[in-house]
Amino acid sequence: MTIKSSFTGQEWKKLLQAPGAAGIYIMMADPSFVLGSMKEALAVSSGILAKEKESNCELLSALLAEFKEKEMLKQAQLKFEKKDLETIRQTSLDALSQAAQILDQKATPEEAAEIKDWLYDVSVKAANAAREGGFLGFGGTKVSDKEKVALQEVADVFAIKA
Repeated sequence: MTIKSSFTGQEWKKLLQAPGAAGIYIMMADPSFVLGSMKEALAVSSGILAKEKESNCELLSALLAEFKEKEMLKQAQLKFEKKDLETIRQTSLDALSQAAQILDQKATPEEAAEIKDWLYDVSVKAANAAREGGFLGFGGTKVSDKEKVALQEVADVFAIKA
């Protein structure tokens, strides 16, 4: 069993940033209009909160508990040097890679797998939240080809089967 004190403050911050990074990475793979982006952001939030009720992993429970504190929510936000699409995508993917490395180094294999699965699930929820390529909510596809590629990239970072 791994506990919060097993991590440095910087490592813990990287773990807190991972769910948002997972959602942002998918959202930026195929950006939607305002309504679609709002749906995707809400899906990320619900993906974070929904897991709390079903987790038996103490490390994941400790992470989830942090999202209830306002100060921790600020720490969980990624900072972007530039606001261009490629920088946002790369920063998000780097944050996911760093979280995966931290989990592999410090968490038990079971804990790391559960948290990585949860982070991937957050990505899937974001991808499925809004239709892509339609007009005013009509037509389009649930998960665009670009989002499918991004989901596979997230799965690859976490070394899980998608």
